[in-house]
Amino acid sequence: MNVKFKVLSAGVLFFMGQNIIAQSVKKDTATSTKTIEEVVVVGFGQKKTVKELTGSVGTMTAKAIEDNPVSASVDKMLQGRVAGVQTGVSNGQPGGFASVRVRGISSINGVKDPIYVIDGVRVKSGDLSSNSTTGNILASLNPNDIENISVLKDAVSTAMYGADAGSGVIIITTKSGKKGKAKFSLNFTQGITSDAVKRERGLTADEYKKLLTYSVMNRYQGANDPGFVGKSYQEVYDFLKAGGSDVKGDLKKTDIANVLNSPYNTNWKDATQKNEAYQTNVDFSLSGGNDKLSYFSSINYFDQQSTVKGANFKRLAASSRVSYQATDRLKISTDFQMSYGKTNTLSEGGATANPILAQYFNRPTDPLRNPDGSWYLGQSGRLSNGKFNVAALQDLNYTRNETARVFANLQAEYKIIKGLTYKFVFAPEFINLLENAYYSPLHGDGYAYKGRKTDISSRYFSFNVQNMLTYNFKAGVNNFNFTALQEAYRTQKDMVIARGSTVGSPFLETMDNFIQPLGVGGRKVIDSRWGYGLIGHWDYDRIIMVDGSYRRDVLSNFTPGKKAGNFWSAGVALDVARFGFLKNDPTVSMLKLRASYGKVGNQVKANPYALYSYTGNYNALAAGDLRGVYNPNLTWETINPFNVGVDFGFLNNRITFTAEYYNKKSKDLIYELPLQVSQGMTSYNANIGDMVNKGFEFSVNAEILKNPHGLNWGVNANLSTLSNKITKLYGGDVVNPTIDGIAMSGMILRQGESINSYYMRKWAGVDPRNGDPLWYLNGKDGETTNNYNLAKEEIQGNALSKVTGGFGTNLSYKNISLDAFFTYGFGGKILDKWMGNVVSDGAGVYDTPGYASQMDFWTPENPNAANPMPIYSLGNKRGYGLSTRRMFKADYIRLSNLKIAYTFKGDVLEKTGLTSLQIYLLGNNIWTYKFDKNLKLDPEINLAGNYDLGLPIQKAFMLGVNFGF
Repeated sequence: MNVKFKVLSAGVLFFMGQNIIAQSVKKDTATSTKTIEEVVVVGFGQKKTVKELTGSVGTMTAKAIEDNPVSASVDKMLQGRVAGVQTGVSNGQPGGFASVRVRGISSINGVKDPIYVIDGVRVKSGDLSSNSTTGNILASLNPNDIENISVLKDAVSTAMYGADAGSGVIIITTKSGKKGKAKFSLNFTQGITSDAVKRERGLTADEYKKLLTYSVMNRYQGANDPGFVGKSYQEVYDFLKAGGSDVKGDLKKTDIANVLNSPYNTNWKDATQKNEAYQTNVDFSLSGGNDKLSYFSSINYFDQQSTVKGANFKRLAASSRVSYQATDRLKISTDFQMSYGKTNTLSEGGATANPILAQYFNRPTDPLRNPDGSWYLGQSGRLSNGKFNVAALQDLNYTRNETARVFANLQAEYKIIKGLTYKFVFAPEFINLLENAYYSPLHGDGYAYKGRKTDISSRYFSFNVQNMLTYNFKAGVNNFNFTALQEAYRTQKDMVIARGSTVGSPFLETMDNFIQPLGVGGRKVIDSRWGYGLIGHWDYDRIIMVDGSYRRDVLSNFTPGKKAGNFWSAGVALDVARFGFLKNDPTVSMLKLRASYGKVGNQVKANPYALYSYTGNYNALAAGDLRGVYNPNLTWETINPFNVGVDFGFLNNRITFTAEYYNKKSKDLIYELPLQVSQGMTSYNANIGDMVNKGFEFSVNAEILKNPHGLNWGVNANLSTLSNKITKLYGGDVVNPTIDGIAMSGMILRQGESINSYYMRKWAGVDPRNGDPLWYLNGKDGETTNNYNLAKEEIQGNALSKVTGGFGTNLSYKNISLDAFFTYGFGGKILDKWMGNVVSDGAGVYDTPGYASQMDFWTPENPNAANPMPIYSLGNKRGYGLSTRRMFKADYIRLSNLKIAYTFKGDVLEKTGLTSLQIYLLGNNIWTYKFDKNLKLDPEINLAGNYDLGLPIQKAFMLGVNFGF
């Protein structure tokens, strides 16, 4: 056998990443070889080759998207794929929303997520829900319709979007038809999912009884209570089981005796969760075209279940894209998307109906069902410790939302004269979100109301209008491109809320069956903006490239005199490989230096900076109640991104390498400052400070082995660093700040520190002599104290990972291929928000059993225990208080995607009449390595750093088949 292939020198494989999304082939007359030119989409329909870029653009290919059909939405697919982009989810809710950060956090309370642009048009994104756990509108988009994704990161790439560009721009280009006969494609995947990370388990009945008994014994022996002094553990256990109490009678002896005498051992995790769930994805598409007309249509069905019973997401989506060359001058294209999604969600956080909370808060000594098999519902709608039978609530209650989305994108291009083109875009988007929550009268939150119901209907209507005039021309080897842009965008939200109680029949759950109204409300929010600008490009034979842009936006949200903002950018690049001694060097195909700087704005949230805000009633009477304060000095949040980079291409771009440094300064950060009660308001919006995000990014892609008929091997990787710092903060420290409407306990805003800095006492472990909790006196190191109040609070790291990225490999031999991709993060920390309740050192053990890890507590026989000596009701000197005892390192490496495929060729296709056939095995989040052995949470849980008892993130194994005909 004579096999020939090209192998790259290992010496150049020093750091690998991925940065290619599309390719065009160009003949190089100097070398008589074919040079690959990567093409990226940079906004408003403009395309450039990588060699022409002066800005920073990260990309994700269609193949990377197709290899991850497990994710319900595009926002979750970006993790680790693009340098400088980090994603996080607050829970594993199917179809849930993922936060995306591009080069750090640009604001405190402004919008931190990038804007999403589909085929040149901005669309709604984010969590639109009001009452349910999630309402991720991006989950309505079928990821299989996506051709590629560009992430715009610096000023010269984003400034054309002006007021909305501060947190980055994600450009999504959908698939379109290509010239040729009609092609049909059917892709089917199905598999099982389970929890990606094994979490802390709850206590068994025997463990709970032991912990409760020791806690009571330690308290009353310490108090020299005669009923306990001198007794062994077994004697105390028998004493309490028989109904014994302390001298003062403070112990709830009957309830404790009931716990110790209970024959039950209920596993609340097993009662509310499953070991495995199922997921199905079906895609069908049709595409084709000729010289005049091209078309692409698709339909998708997606069904994702959670291991937590009752949580799921289903989507039915369809799309159609047609492009028609009407005349030599006129081209018309239409893009139509329609989807329906249904999400069943569950409570999270401290809600007693939260199934994740139940395995730690519910007593294992309570029964799950009655002897006849019906649900055990306790007394007065609650269990023995005041909690709910959550397994019953999963059967009796529901919280769901239904989303219908229709999006149309109508575009027309007309060539006026040679090089001069006019483009018109009109794109309406309609979203209807219906949220329903039903609480049974039999148990739980609905018991006291004799049944309760909440219905919320939210309707969004947006439209985007663009007028663009583009002029391209050449003067010798000088290339010019200018675009004049005018854009208008308007979105309106109309919401109606109805609440009722006292259900007529528990089997009729519509609002008209609820006898007692609890309230009706609604609101209307309108956001309008208008902008115009100019984009310019000049290059000298693609050796020297210069880009610039200017845009002026006017927004309805801001105060008079502050509604308009001016945004601009400038970028320059020099391709050293195009001249001098490198011009004819076959080894170096690109060596480009580039830099950019500019000014962009940050998005405003829905009506946060209104002049005034009123409510329409007071104590059931018609009234005007002032709720907002006018601040005439409130101004824009602006960001000044600076970027320098170098792009290398070797061996006809078989190796590409990019290194960048960025420095993104945010100014005039908006935050709610408190007011005195006597002023009639609690707070007002003000510009309080500045912040900077800076770091380095590296990415490389390499084709090591290249043989069309044999072995092929490629590798890729990217790495980014992040340093976030508040550089100015007027008014001093803000302890436990309110960020995005949530009080961030244990955090601080401080000048010179990161926005997500933890501020608390530092845990020093357990005193082996007596079992007391210890903290560092100065909050750092050295001398310790067992007095919680004497220990000083200090900054204890932050939630932001300092280093993030991903790396992968693709290997193929003839018909078999393997693709693997890993993600990682280092330097961040996670705070277990509820650990003070579930590891309480006896303080809450009567009501809250908690984590099983509590069983490693101090006794004279176990002096080196992880937990202090438990003391009933009181706790041990506030050992459960907020400290780094609840904090863990979030360093991890995860095998995010694995695909093993077999592609049929030759005779098989001829005999079946198929044009393509592939079977494959997919894995998602199948392996996670956590560097902190004490971390029992998922390290990717969210970007804010707080674990809030959310649904577990899933791993999946899927089997799929793809037919082409």
